[in-house]
Amino acid sequence: MTCILSEYRTDKCATCSHICPHRIALEGLDGRSGRIGNAGLPDDYRGITLANSSARESQAKNYAIFERYVKTFNRGDVKSLYLWSESPGTGKTTSAAALISEWVARDYLGALRAGKQPRQTPAIFLDINELQTRYNLATMTDDDEVMKRIGATIKRTQSAPFAVIDDIGVRSATEAFRAYVHAVINHRVTSGLPTVYTSNLPMSDMANVFDARLYDRVRDQCAEIHFAGDSKRGRR
Repeated sequence: MTCILSEYRTDKCATCSHICPHRIALEGLDGRSGRIGNAGLPDDYRGITLANSSARESQAKNYAIFERYVKTFNRGDVKSLYLWSESPGTGKTTSAAALISEWVARDYLGALRAGKQPRQTPAIFLDINELQTRYNLATMTDDDEVMKRIGATIKRTQSAPFAVIDDIGVRSATEAFRAYVHAVINHRVTSGLPTVYTSNLPMSDMANVFDARLYDRVRDQCAEIHFAGDSKRGRR
């Protein structure tokens, strides 16, 4: 798997060993831990950057936007993004994963340059479908331990410096679960924390998912980016 720091080195990490301390700090010895592991990025999406993303060619206009977007990561005014398409498999989640990798890499390198200790969890990936499945099963089985872990996930996502909230609004939800999602988004919006959302719905449909006040706040602070084309799933 390509090191996410390779694009920041002139030799593309060609001279680095498998025990490079920087790679271990980001990905762990097993490639599944470290700061990327702390982010909760699914295995299939680890090691993806803007440069090597399989969606780069088919979504060239969007990737030109992303290249400009990541240059704001070292500033204090990073905006949120809403990535959507009518069809699944157009590269939204792949692109969101690439943005997490870029954030983690820049956060790590920026801290080192400033002589500071890099944050252990600079970003979080939250899969709404996966969280809802866990929540539904826990409520059906009265599993308090799982509910505690879900609560901890919610708190980590609320306060993460950068977050991806994947597949938002694609399934019907109970009012209780919807309250969890609202709590995450409301906290992040109120705190001015950048969030990348992915969805198969245009942002205007989120008015039916969120309450009107929260929808207005998300819309005001977020750039909507449409992913055109058909599914490329299986060609990641």
